[in-house]
Amino acid sequence: MKYDNFNVIYPNYLDSNKTVKLGRRIAAKDAVPEPTVQDLHEALASLNVRHVIQPYKGYSRDSISRWDNPGRVLVDLEGAAENGIVGMGTDGAFDLDEVPDINDDNDKENNGGSGGGKKQLLREIAKVIPKLPNRQTRIEEKAKAAALEAEKQKKLAIQAEKSAPSKGGGGSGSSGKKKKGKKKK
Repeated sequence: MKYDNFNVIYPNYLDSNKTVKLGRRIAAKDAVPEPTVQDLHEALASLNVRHVIQPYKGYSRDSISRWDNPGRVLVDLEGAAENGIVGMGTDGAFDLDEVPDINDDNDKENNGGSGGGKKQLLREIAKVIPKLPNRQTRIEEKAKAAALEAEKQKKLAIQAEKSAPSKGGGGSGSSGKKKKGKKKK
C-alpha cells in the first residue's frame, strides 16, 4: 500500500489541553483531553476509515508530546470521503470551501454539516474518542493511581512531621556542634 496520498494526524491535533501554537487544530470545546495514538486508531476503525499507525514518530512542535505521547496516524481521506465522513467536490478535490475561519464561533452554522476535509474528520474522531471503552478504563485507572499517590504523599508528610526532632532544645542558643576554623589564642 502506498501512503503518499495519506494525511497525517497527530494526537496533538485533538488535544484540548494543548494550545493552537502547540498543535491543536480544532476548537478546544470540540477537542478531547490527552488522546493517544491508540485512541485515534480505535476511533478511525469504528468510522471504517483506512489508516496506518506509526507509533515511533513524534510531533515536532511539541517536544513534550514526543516523549509522553509518541506516534501518529496516516489517514486515507479518499476512503473517508467514500464513507461519507468527509466531503469531496465534483473535481475530485476535497471540499475546503465549507471550512470555517478560525475566528468564527458558530462553525456549525458556517459548515452546514457538509464537507470540511481533514478538519471535519478531526471533529468526527473527537466525537467518537470519549465513547471508546479502552479510553474510559485508561482514564479510570489513571484517576485511581493519582488518588493512591496523593494518599501516599499524605502518609509520608504525616510521618515526616512525627519523626522530625524538635529544634531549640538548649537554652544557650548553640546547637552543640563544633565550629570549624582556626583556634583563637
